[in-house]
Formats: sequence, structure tokens, C-alpha cells
Amino acid sequence: MLKEELYLPDHIFNSILDITPAFLKEHGIKGILCDVDNTLAYDNRKLAIPEAVEWLDIMKKAGIKICIMSNAFPVRVKPMVKMLGIKYYRSRCHKPRQWFYQPLTAKMGLKHGEVAFLGDQMKTDIVGANTADILSLYVMPYAFETNPFYKNIFKKRRAIERRYIKMYNELHGTKFDFPDCIKAEMHAEDIKECVY
Repeated sequence: MLKEELYLPDHIFNSILDITPAFLKEHGIKGILCDVDNTLAYDNRKLAIPEAVEWLDIMKKAGIKICIMSNAFPVRVKPMVKMLGIKYYRSRCHKPRQWFYQPLTAKMGLKHGEVAFLGDQMKTDIVGANTADILSLYVMPYAFETNPFYKNIFKKRRAIERRYIKMYNELHGTKFDFPDCIKAEMHAEDIKECVY
């Protein structure tokens, strides 16, 4: 697989509520390995994204298993797992390294091909899922990262992601783009990179 293909998600969504049980069933998915920050919870905060609570309830009722697979430390992940009522999880996964995709799939009692990965970062979440050859689902981040140590790193990462979003749009005839709150934190030249 080419480097560009590794960064391209199989599907992009504006909100996790757009990922429905019907969509997952259509793709043979019975479980989702899921990122935490900017996917289910606000970055570096103790609050779950409101849509995430609703979405997790929909998934639970549909019998879709959810497993948290995060690069964050246990002190960040454990409280979120408890608050959201998620049974399966693993912190410090070092995505996109491949150490935990298969073990966590097995822990949920599922097989390869029955899981997807959901996250908001291409460099870690999408590259990891594509390398593991599982369905990669990219959800638009809800807000810009708040940790001052990572802020400049994420300005660069989001600029790169925007180029891949544009590539995805050209391939699929879609018009996905970052929400205004993300674009407000980016450099003007990065904003111009995407025409949509």
C-alpha cells in the first residue's frame, strides 16, 4: 500500500451519529475499536461529547461492541471508560503500531473483518487501521486540541489531514471539510489548501 493510501480513510463522517448500525451491518462490522480524544470526549477534558453518549447508546442497543483503543495514559482513559460504561479498553496503544489491533479484536470475541476503527487523526488512527487492514472510519474533530504542548504539532497535522480530506473528496465526489472552530486555529495558507 502506498503512503498516500495509508492516510486515506475508507469513510469520512461529519459526526459519529452518521455512523449507524445499518451502515455497520452493511459492511459486516460487529465491533468498533475507538479513539477517545476528539472522538468520544473533548480533547484533554473530562467531558464526553454529547453526541457520543447518544451514539454509544444506539450502538449498545444494536449489539455493536465498542472497545477504546487510545494512545493516552491510563489516568486519562480509565475515567472516560467508566463514565461512558465501556467494557473493553486499552490505553498507551502506540498507534499506528500494530501491537493491539488483533488482541483487542479477540478480546471482544470478534474476528478480523468484523471490526472497524473510528478516530479523528489520520497519522495515528487511520494509518494504524489501514495497516491492520480493517475498515477505517474518520470522524471530523470536534474542537482544536487544547494542550499547549501539542498545539503546534496539531496545526501541522491538521493541515496535512486537510490535503487528504481534499483527496478523499475528489475520489468520492463529497465536500467534507473541518468545522470552523478547527479552521480558526490554522494558518491562512493551510485554509486555502482545500477548495471545498
